[in-house]
Amino acid sequence: MTPPRSESVDWRARPLRTLLFVPGNDERKLAKAGTTGADLVVIDLEDAVAEAAKTEARATAAQAVARVSRTAAVAVRVNGLETGRLHDDITAVAQAGLSAIVVPKVEAPDSLAAAQESLAMFERDAPAPPGTVVLIALLETPLGIARCEEILLNAPERTVAAMFGVADFSAALGVEPTAEGTELLYARGRLIVAARAARMAATIDGPYLRIDDSEGLLDDSRRSRALGFQGRVALHPRQVAPINQAFSELSSEQLALARQIVQAFEEAEAAGTASIRVEGRFVDYPVYEQARAKLRRHEAYLRTVN
Repeated sequence: MTPPRSESVDWRARPLRTLLFVPGNDERKLAKAGTTGADLVVIDLEDAVAEAAKTEARATAAQAVARVSRTAAVAVRVNGLETGRLHDDITAVAQAGLSAIVVPKVEAPDSLAAAQESLAMFERDAPAPPGTVVLIALLETPLGIARCEEILLNAPERTVAAMFGVADFSAALGVEPTAEGTELLYARGRLIVAARAARMAATIDGPYLRIDDSEGLLDDSRRSRALGFQGRVALHPRQVAPINQAFSELSSEQLALARQIVQAFEEAEAAGTASIRVEGRFVDYPVYEQARAKLRRHEAYLRTVN
């Protein structure tokens, strides 16, 4: 029996536009991570830390969780189940203030189940409400994508999002990511559908690897949003603003329509109707909720630029 999602945080209402990854043993970068405007700071104990430094990095990451959580939501990417480090990583960093654990290289439900068990132990010993720390499943291998429906439909209830691993997946296929990204459309689309089928709060795209190309990042993130992603990974603080913009912005026409949909539907609902037309468009609960989500992201973005 898996614990319910945390009642303290509504992950469907909480923006997950930008997930900034920071090396778990780089104290200089960790010191600045909470002030970048990222929706979630992800302290990385996996790929960003050399094998010989992984055990020592746990203490640095745990201290950073306590510090960063004062100003930003914080997660930790632990090492995968196959490394034998997953449980000890989670035990080392789980504490008040930690929002999420990112589980990498998920290829079967077992990885998420193991992370669930470790978090349940922490919550029992803390004590903390069940589901206080949520899970984000990182699928980044051909086997993970091939099994994504099975993995996400059987994920613990605390699994709120699925993330696509661009670099690892591209390397496994032997392809070079292009600006248009057509070579990864199948994998991205399949993961988005699987996450929605599993009623995940968000699907997160992988990073844009050209760190100094802000215009390319903005264009690529707009394409990512059009596919159905709600956010993406940032590898450097300078990527945060373009990503937030791409996943939040609304044109004046889009903004007016979203507001009109929300107002008209709420008035109709109060009168006992849950199916209406707005500007010739059919509006029901899913369309209404989508409009509300657009407004939340847009308003969150405006708060950061004004």
